[in-house]
Amino acid sequence: MKPRISKSQYLKGIQCPKALWLYRHRPELTPEISESRKFLFDTGHEIGHYAQRFFQNGVEIKGYEIEKSIQSTQDAIRNGNRHIFEATACSNDCAYSKIDILRKVRGSNKWDLIEVKASTKVKDYHIHDMSLQRYAFVGAGYNIRKSILMHINREYVKEGDLNLKELFILEDTTRIVKKQMESVADKLNVLFKVLRKRKEPEIEIGDHCSSPFECDYVGYCWSHIPDYSVYNIFSGRKLEDLISNNVIDPADVPGGFDLTDRQEIEIRSYKNGRTYSDKERLREFLDTLRYPLFYLDYETISPGIPLFDNSSPYQQIPFQFSLHVQREKGGSVEHIDFLHTDLTDPRPEFIKALVKSCKKRGSVVVYNRSFESRINNELGETYPEYKKQLDKITGRMVDLLIPFRSRFLYHPEMRGSASLKSVLPAFVKDVGYDDLEIQDGRTASHMYLTCLKGMIGEDQKESIFQDLRDYCELDTLAEVRLMNVLYK
Repeated sequence: MKPRISKSQYLKGIQCPKALWLYRHRPELTPEISESRKFLFDTGHEIGHYAQRFFQNGVEIKGYEIEKSIQSTQDAIRNGNRHIFEATACSNDCAYSKIDILRKVRGSNKWDLIEVKASTKVKDYHIHDMSLQRYAFVGAGYNIRKSILMHINREYVKEGDLNLKELFILEDTTRIVKKQMESVADKLNVLFKVLRKRKEPEIEIGDHCSSPFECDYVGYCWSHIPDYSVYNIFSGRKLEDLISNNVIDPADVPGGFDLTDRQEIEIRSYKNGRTYSDKERLREFLDTLRYPLFYLDYETISPGIPLFDNSSPYQQIPFQFSLHVQREKGGSVEHIDFLHTDLTDPRPEFIKALVKSCKKRGSVVVYNRSFESRINNELGETYPEYKKQLDKITGRMVDLLIPFRSRFLYHPEMRGSASLKSVLPAFVKDVGYDDLEIQDGRTASHMYLTCLKGMIGEDQKESIFQDLRDYCELDTLAEVRLMNVLYK
């Protein structure tokens, strides 16, 4: 029997045929699903649940066995169901797919295919996704009218109970999907040929390894590339020129190669193993500071389905801040923190604590000002009674990212990155995140959401709250220590 190709396998294959071959022939190489990806899946399932509620009197096809799902779909149609969730079909040339909602067109024998996505707009890979779906259902004999993408309305603002008619947008993508469907058969033939090969396909690494998704096999295919290479520094034609001449190590970049100022600093620092500093630019940056200094960091959640009134899908909702206060240059620091532990909207109490803690004068030091300033702007729009105070805090912000991103100060161990997690270990050896239960902002957000949604017990919740405090406190302590590095 000819092997089937599912929708997910088709998408994997058109991104990289080698990835599909590895998935089918070398399953031991497939990594475990990461916690961040699990969270994305959970978000997708939650949105899919609400999408089903959007349609009334639907029947769901359950189970993963293809033949049974196909038969159950046909049974549901014979029983007169107009909305069928997770309907399954397979074309004669073995392309099979589920569809989130199969909707009967009233008074006809036609059907609409409605695919639900957690995104807020139509993306290119959605069209490839939907073209394979349409191909499978048409190939199975279904009379398909429209292909519709059902996605989240970013402009929706929750007021009271969720309004599903406003939360979702149903966008007709029939024309572009039908156009894309014309090439599906050819793509399938290529992928089937790849799968029949006994030998692993030879495909060079490149941008396709991370677009539109990070490939599961990057660790395997990139194993010959060192952690820091020309891929970290260059892109486009410059990168192609280096790779074509077998230049992988930045130390091997030839003299006279066309470099930007930042690239020149990175490569020179890497080659000689020395820290680069522009003392004049550092002094200019430090001269902008006004004591006392308030080292500030926020943690946020951005649920796809808004949890609170006056919030929108994927809006950043701050629930925690850490603040280290330093009264004078080189002086001791005092730590202040806020963490909202109730199951209510954290923003009102967050604002009150923030305004009280940041006082009225002194620089507010943040790492990546665009993030905290955007949160403050959104808070001011939602709570206009605090807008003036929030705007003043934003106006006092000084971005500690600037001297590292602009290469006023650069250490070869930064490996081309100016993120806090890269800069801190390069300059400060006695402080780090490795011993923390929570080590990054994404995990902090995920863990707080599990508490907020009541997905864990009270004893676990207290432990998570302490882990959140420890993580956020370290972020602002890191800012203090890096400021000391700039002064030195």
